[in-house]
Amino acid sequence: MKYYPLFLDITRYKCLVLGGGAVARRKIATLMKADAAEIVVIDPYLDEESFSLAFAEEFHVNPRVTYLQRDFKDEDLNGVRLAFAATASGDANGDFAKICEEKNIFCNVIEHTERGSFIVPAHLDYESLVIALSTSGVSPAFTKALKDDLNNWISKSYIPYLRLLKILRPLILENIIEYKRPEIFRALVAKEFREELMALLELRKFPEFHRKLAQVLPDAVVSRIDDKELISIKEK
Repeated sequence: MKYYPLFLDITRYKCLVLGGGAVARRKIATLMKADAAEIVVIDPYLDEESFSLAFAEEFHVNPRVTYLQRDFKDEDLNGVRLAFAATASGDANGDFAKICEEKNIFCNVIEHTERGSFIVPAHLDYESLVIALSTSGVSPAFTKALKDDLNNWISKSYIPYLRLLKILRPLILENIIEYKRPEIFRALVAKEFREELMALLELRKFPEFHRKLAQVLPDAVVSRIDDKELISIKEK
C-alpha cells in the first residue's frame, strides 16, 4: 500500500489509545512528545496503579493522560480526532478500528496495519528536525536498518549545523531586510560553506569561524554571536 506522507499538528486534538501495555505506552509517549491536547487510555485488564507505575518508569507522569480501567464504549470516541488500537487482541483492535471508521476518526492498528486508516512510521526526532521513514510494509527490518544508518550519519553531520542555524535565524530576521534573507539562507546551507564552517567550529577556531560567517552575514549579526553558544552546539 502506498501511504500519503503527513506531519500532523495534534496540539488541539483529543486522542484515544485502546490498551495499556508496553506498545500502547510507547504510542502514548509519542503523543505526549507532540503535545496532544488530551490523551485517554482505556484497558479493562490492567489496573490503574500498574499502568501508572509502568508509565512513570518508562516516561513520566503527564496530567493530559487519563487512564480508565474498563471496557471501551462507543461514546468514548466523542470528540476524539485520532485513535490507536493497541491491545493484545487482534479481534478487539479490528472491531475498534471499524467503529472509528464509521465515525470518520483516523485509527492506527498495531500489527495488522491494513485494518487501520494510517500508520505511524519509523522516525528520527532531533529537536527541530524530524524525519519519517516507511517501506510501505515491504520490510520493517530494512526500515529499522535505514533508521540506524541515518541516525549515525545525521546526528554527526547535520544536527550541530541545525543548532547553529537556530541561533542565526532570529538574528538574521532582526537585522536583515526581508528581500535579502532568502539569498543569505541559501548561502548558509551551501555544502562547501557549511563544511568549512563546521570544521572551524570543531577545532574551536572562533576568530576564523567569525570571519567565515562574515563572508555571508553583516557585522550586525556576526558580532552578536556568543562563542559559549557555539561550544554548546557540539556538546549537546
